[in-house]
Parts: sequence; C-alpha cells; structure tokens
Amino acid sequence: MKKLLALSIVVVIGIAATSCFGPVVRPTVDFTWCPDGSSGLLGYHFFSHSTTIPGHYITTFNWQFDDGSSIDDYYRDVVHVFPEEGTYFVTLVATDDRGVSGTTSKEVHVAPAAFIRTWNLTLGFPVQVRGEVENRCDNVLPKVTIKAKFYDADGLRLTDGTVEINDLEPGERAAFTVKASEHSSRIFYATVAVESFTVDCPEIFYPTPIEGNASDR
Repeated sequence: MKKLLALSIVVVIGIAATSCFGPVVRPTVDFTWCPDGSSGLLGYHFFSHSTTIPGHYITTFNWQFDDGSSIDDYYRDVVHVFPEEGTYFVTLVATDDRGVSGTTSKEVHVAPAAFIRTWNLTLGFPVQVRGEVENRCDNVLPKVTIKAKFYDADGLRLTDGTVEINDLEPGERAAFTVKASEHSSRIFYATVAVESFTVDCPEIFYPTPIEGNASDR
C-alpha cells in the first residue's frame, strides 16, 4: 500500500511538473549565405536567422565548417574562406540566454562567383589580354576586378595591369581587355585571374556583438 501511494505521488508530481514547465522549446535555427569576394575568391558570408522563444534572445553562434574549422562567437553573421571548390556541410549551433541550443546543417556548394571563361594574349603594341568573364552566382556582382601579370621567357614578372567590370548580372558574360601598364618587347606570356569581386547581397550587415539585453533582430 505504501509503495502504491509513493508511486502515485511520483506520477502526480511528474504531471504537475510537465503542466507547469512544459517541454523545453529549443531555438529555431536557420541561416543563408552569399559569396564574398573581398576575402578571397572562395569566401562566403553566412547570415543567421535564428530565433528563440519570446522574452529570450540568442547569446552565442557556433559556426562549424566541413573543412575542419569553426567560429564560435557572438556574431549573427560571419565570413569564411573555403580551401578549395566543392560541396561542404555547414552547421550552426545557436544557444540562447537559457543555455538551450538548437542546431541545423546545410549543404553549401562552393565555387568562384566570377569565372574567366576564355582569354588570349596579344603581343606587339599595346601588349594586352582579351577575354570573357561570367557571373556564376545568383546575385549581381557590382564590381569584378581582373588582373593580368606579364612575364618574360625566363619567368621574370615585368609588369601587370587590371580592369574592372561593373554590374555583372547573374549568368551574364562580359568581354574584358587588360593592357600591360608598362610596354616591353620582352613580354613573352601572361597569367590572368579574378583578383576580387563584390556581391550585391541584401542581407549583408556589419557584424555586431549581441549584447546581454538585446532582443533578436
């Protein structure tokens, strides 16, 4: 009889606890991303859209990248440069002021947003490189900087040159010409690459630490 009574009390207490406090509600974790050519051709800007229950706020964001690196900070958005092209799983763990965490992982396809399709070198005067660049991302590229380096037959770099392509729409291709900044009859070959690019990513904002009394934005 005493055992039955004790068991009944435990059940009642359990029901009361559940009705008073309810199940733990974890933060809702979500994020998006956008190429970021200011940090490197394989740089990406990640944005957290995570939220938690009313009256509470996210305190920390732990970003885990599938290349062995991670960022654990108070920032909702971070920039990460991947080591090479490929498909990576990115995981975000968001923890709120209750100490409760939520997690989500997404597959991110990493490739340069600005891609040089073709190019050729013309010797003589002026020495120049002509080619075509393509926007391979889903956002407008307001500025793409292309740099050519010119060498002699022994591999000594003699000079270089740059050109900017503006407002490159998604999927758009644009012709470019890069002239050697200094003429030399010794120029024998050249290399050409996208040096940097900017992206019209509407979600970009300057990273700001989340203060203890801040609410979710």
